[in-house]
Amino acid sequence: MALLSALLVVLTACGGGGGSTAAATTPTPRFAYVANFNDNTVSLYTVNSTTGQLRHNGYVTAGTNPFSVTVDPSGKFAYVANDGSANVSAFTVNATTGAFTAVAGSPFTAGSNPFSVTVDPSGKFAYVANFNSANVSAFTINATSGALTAVAGSPFTAGSGPVSVAVDPSGRFAYVVNFSSNTVSAFTINATSGALTAVAGSPFAAGTNPRSVTVDPSGKFAYVANDGSANVSAFTVNASSGALTAVAGSPFAAGTNSRNVTVDPSGKFAYVANAGSANVSAFTVNATSGALAAVAGSPFAAGATPESVTVDPSGRFAYVANFNSNNVSIFTIDAMSGALTAAGTVAARSGAISLAMTKGTSPVTYTPKFAYAANDGSVSAFTINATSGALTAVAGSPFTAGTVPQSVIVDPSGRFAYVANNGSNDVSAFTINATSGALTAVAGSPFAAGMVPFSVAVDPSGKFLYVANQGSNDVSAFTINATSGALTAVAGSPFTAGSGPGSVAVDPSGRFAYVVNILSNTVSAFTVNATSGALTAVAGSPFAAGTFPFSVAVEPSGKFAYVANDGSNTVSAFTINTTSGALTAVAGSPFPAGTAPRSVAAEPSGKFAYVANGASNNVSALTINATSGALTAVTGSPFAAGTAPNSVTVDPSGKFAYVANFNSANVSASTINATTGALTAVAGSPFAAGTGPVSVTTTGTIN
Repeated sequence: MALLSALLVVLTACGGGGGSTAAATTPTPRFAYVANFNDNTVSLYTVNSTTGQLRHNGYVTAGTNPFSVTVDPSGKFAYVANDGSANVSAFTVNATTGAFTAVAGSPFTAGSNPFSVTVDPSGKFAYVANFNSANVSAFTINATSGALTAVAGSPFTAGSGPVSVAVDPSGRFAYVVNFSSNTVSAFTINATSGALTAVAGSPFAAGTNPRSVTVDPSGKFAYVANDGSANVSAFTVNASSGALTAVAGSPFAAGTNSRNVTVDPSGKFAYVANAGSANVSAFTVNATSGALAAVAGSPFAAGATPESVTVDPSGRFAYVANFNSNNVSIFTIDAMSGALTAAGTVAARSGAISLAMTKGTSPVTYTPKFAYAANDGSVSAFTINATSGALTAVAGSPFTAGTVPQSVIVDPSGRFAYVANNGSNDVSAFTINATSGALTAVAGSPFAAGMVPFSVAVDPSGKFLYVANQGSNDVSAFTINATSGALTAVAGSPFTAGSGPGSVAVDPSGRFAYVVNILSNTVSAFTVNATSGALTAVAGSPFAAGTFPFSVAVEPSGKFAYVANDGSNTVSAFTINTTSGALTAVAGSPFPAGTAPRSVAAEPSGKFAYVANGASNNVSALTINATSGALTAVTGSPFAAGTAPNSVTVDPSGKFAYVANFNSANVSASTINATTGALTAVAGSPFAAGTGPVSVTTTGTIN
């Protein structure tokens, strides 16, 4: 919309980020969700409750220009305010996996340019601040389905340009900051109907162009981030009426373009995302007066244009959505001082603007389940012993595939497996029996691909499949039927790659695809259309790699890409431009590997990479520098594999590595030392596969 051209990165309070996820009997973070304004998506992550690391878990499409995401207090439903389509997307949240499923009837109509959505602490009502219609939409939430129904009398008049709405912890009061009138509207909430009534004396004066409001966990204080005056207004909340009174000393100086404010679950610390100064201001909160005092060392550097700051339910970690760097900064919080320590970044999609989190009673864990190896004409299937990593053949294995299978992959849900058949120019599709791991051909399989398909990959959303066709120098793109697993060619497919494409990978955010071109010694880079799956070449593509690049992988944070160069016995390392997808060689690249490296994989924490060396019959283990992406050999590397190892993968738990050994017709299994990255052979390894196994992949479950 035209008005937003000057307000593109206005941010809201993230609903549940400040209040609804603040308190829990056992405050353990489980899932995180990031609204991406520019590409109409929400990125899904699992949360490592020990380290704070975010791990990609796919993405979903929302409405146009999603501006705010929140999760209801129960963690059952998520809501996204879509600025450009004047509605709210509603999703059910899978409590086990964190996956989103659209609620029947979604999206639900809101006002003009909804900027912020929040859910009250009871989980009965949702409120949406509508910027251009100067009001607040109120909805009741269906406790079973998550569907929204307009409250009688909705929408309710606010000030000029409402951009953020928050509900106090008691659920009695709602507060709306009005960007254009420099005020805060205060309302009482009818506990039965959800209707809003203006508090006497409302609206209350704030700073210049207020962008965000939050109420502390005690309900005693409210804070407003003022974008235009680079400060935070602090108020005491009248427990009876909801009226606001300025705290002595307010406003408190923050950084340039103070966009968003939140208070940690303990109520001891407040944090402000400063878009203009690319940092986060940290404050201690005076428990008696509500006054703010800068934490020593504040402000703390974030990414480009930080729009939102959220503290996890345990109060140990802070997360900042960086709009222009398309990523999330992760910080650990000092429990005594409130100071922030940088703990890395993770890629988001385009225009990361708002973040919400869920909590539970136990941390997220991953359990390995099945392994699949592509052989000459078949696929061997195994169950994985979750304790030891040992493999046991699935009943009925091996399963027939096409002619000369070259690559096997499983979709993120673990429901479908796909095999690129080099000799028959097609892709075999299978459903996976969730109990046994057995494979059953999908109706219509195999599906035609290009000439000499060499590699297959599925994007993190599970919506699209890509095949690198070595003989036709292109990439076939397909949509995946979510019910059947059947493939349908994407409009415009195939897409031109370099000479002799040999491997394709999609980055964990799902924004970019990379293809190594064996004969032209390059890497083709593409952007992925989140709606259609179509590929568009990245400016500057292709990018130079080593000799005969055979495999490409992107490490879990989405910051670095690695290419195994069969002809030069090296691994090329690249940083990924999170805006464009372009590749830049890491200092010191390429890094030495073994003889004829054929495959490279990174384990889920992003600490280590593994390379299968086809001619030296071993696996190189490398540590990944989290800052630079540089590789350093692990002590004891390389580690023995079978004869002619052709493919290496790491299971979803990160505990085990598996190698397909072409000439010895088996799969080597190793445990991974979580501290050093060293490999130790699993008892009973190697495990027999079919003739000429060339590719291995694994599946697992989120718990």
